[in-house]
Amino acid sequence: MSLKLLIYKVMNKYVLSIALLVASTGAFAQNRLVKKAQGLINNNQIEEAQTLLTEALNSGETKDMALAWDVQGDLYQRLFADELNKAAAHQPLDTAKFAKNLYACLDAYEKCNEYDEKKEYAEKNKGNLMKFRTFLMYVGQFDFQNQNFAGAYKAYDAWLTYPQNHKLVADEPKVLNDSVFDKNQVAYYACLAAYQGKDFDKVATHLEEALKYDKEAKTVKQLHLMTLLEKGDTAQWVDASKKYAVADEVIAQNLLAYYTEKKNDAASLEFANSLLAADPNNKIANYSKGVVLFGQEKFEEALPFFEKSAEIDPTFTDAYYNAGVCCCNTGYGINEAIGKTKNMKKAEYDKEIEKVKSWYKKAEPFFLKVKELEPDNPQRWASRLKTVYYITGEKAKEAEMDTYLK
Repeated sequence: MSLKLLIYKVMNKYVLSIALLVASTGAFAQNRLVKKAQGLINNNQIEEAQTLLTEALNSGETKDMALAWDVQGDLYQRLFADELNKAAAHQPLDTAKFAKNLYACLDAYEKCNEYDEKKEYAEKNKGNLMKFRTFLMYVGQFDFQNQNFAGAYKAYDAWLTYPQNHKLVADEPKVLNDSVFDKNQVAYYACLAAYQGKDFDKVATHLEEALKYDKEAKTVKQLHLMTLLEKGDTAQWVDASKKYAVADEVIAQNLLAYYTEKKNDAASLEFANSLLAADPNNKIANYSKGVVLFGQEKFEEALPFFEKSAEIDPTFTDAYYNAGVCCCNTGYGINEAIGKTKNMKKAEYDKEIEKVKSWYKKAEPFFLKVKELEPDNPQRWASRLKTVYYITGEKAKEAEMDTYLK
């Protein structure tokens, strides 16, 4: 072997050894930074500790990254806990700082778990993650009250997706079935925050869970429908309205009004018939069919459907009111026909007039029921009853209605 080649091999050996020594020394140095940061946190020297941790986490030389991220999580925990302690002492807290460090703490413990092959920190951090989920609801409340709807949505979404995003607690029964907060209620908060913040695409993210929150299910449906209108998605609005209309008269009426505006009688009739086919004893189905027939001026045909709807729900004021109007309109139609008939004999005329009076008299109990259900709303029933009593010739009752209209 030549002297030149021998020298080259020896040099390479020492260069490699020196490189390994430097790398090893650097890794030990970075690990010492993490240990030192731990001590600084214990002494409440947070800024100094963060400087060391930032170097250790970003150097690429730290061997024990699990420890580094665990200490980083502890540091963030100290910061958000300080804000919570202020609240406990009835002092103003920085809600933005609280939220920022809570999220950072959760992320740091998740990072720690990724590197923690020996699971040295799993038990400690699992306990922390179990406790800290509740704090996300604090963030949601703070941000919603401050009208930071994007922040509120982020917090509620983070709470709802907690099992998927934090593997340490993914299978924990207390996380999957939280006893502190109802996940369907939290989903409702998320939908509301997204809508209030005009982030309409996110309203649908937790919609199915929110619809299971019975207390606000009607509100959730309205949020969904208003969102679709805001997005200009009329086709989806119609489909969703059909789905919700079975249990909500307001939605049913809005959909029927939409069809009426579009002069789409066929769609109106198809919608009403589909509701009746699904449940012949559903009050909204009967009411909807009545509304469709009413719109076609088929008042006698519409009447039984309004009567059935009121029979199913004796407090359904609109059904009673529309039934009364059907009777009046039928009587009015007969009266109009009398005026257009030439050379009518008195006997026939008297017979037709009695029919008119009979229809108006039939309307009376429906409007009296409206009066019973809405005594403080005379504008709705007094004028109708006044007309009934005028046609039937009951002067005293007609005068009584005038007292309500003053």
